[in-house]
Amino acid sequence: MKPSQVAAIAAADNATVAIINVLLTFLEKQGVLSRVDFGAFLSAAIEGWRAEGADEKLLRLIEIKAKGMALDPPPSVQN
Repeated sequence: MKPSQVAAIAAADNATVAIINVLLTFLEKQGVLSRVDFGAFLSAAIEGWRAEGADEKLLRLIEIKAKGMALDPPPSVQN
């Protein structure tokens, strides 16, 4: 993989995480969805994807990201 491709993937990943964190913060402030509920939703989704035979390496990466996002928003969105 070319360095430019790696950089593009990393930038897209960072942007996706930032968007999800902002959305979660908004939903929490509105009283619609808590991070705990989001974590439970993601766990159920991951188990469903696993049961359907999704790539295990991809699922492990998603689990790592999901656990990090479900804990606390980054300081930049804690307004």
